Amino acid sequence: MFFLFLGKQLTLASRLDNNQELVPSHSHDKCPEYLIYAGIVFTVLTRFYLYEWGKRDWYEKAPKHLVDLAYEAKLQEPGQQIVIVNRILVDDVNHGVDSELKNSVLKTVNGIKINNIKHLAELIDKISKDDENGFIRFEMDNKNVIVMSCKQVEKSEARILKQNSIAQPRSENLC
Repeated sequence: MFFLFLGKQLTLASRLDNNQELVPSHSHDKCPEYLIYAGIVFTVLTRFYLYEWGKRDWYEKAPKHLVDLAYEAKLQEPGQQIVIVNRILVDDVNHGVDSELKNSVLKTVNGIKINNIKHLAELIDKISKDDENGFIRFEMDNKNVIVMSCKQVEKSEARILKQNSIAQPRSENLC
């Protein structure tokens, strides 16, 4: 690569970093992504999410497994994201789902590995449409499992959103 600087040609060499971080350091230009299903709020692990534990010392206060992912996880394929459980919005449909699942990393839905939050939304839509009387199974990295009836979840969605003053069950990019 060369540049002209004050009439002289300069040649610069630069190494490209192919090991992109899976948890990007900056995402100033993006709105937070979320999906609510059965009162379970799924989101993407970002540095801004981790800053909830303190902008300067988040790495000391945030859950260790999330800090480890932020520092060590590498992007394996384009578009890959780490989807986590942000919180549980309490409702009859998720009675018995332990609030300790907060900050768990979602690994699979009905045995299918999750690539990103858009993939999660597509899977939920497909499973709910194809088998409305069936069940959906979420498996976390810590081996915890959540199983929900698609029919019961569908009936609860409007109620959960209203109780929690939430306009949409998904961020705009997932609609």
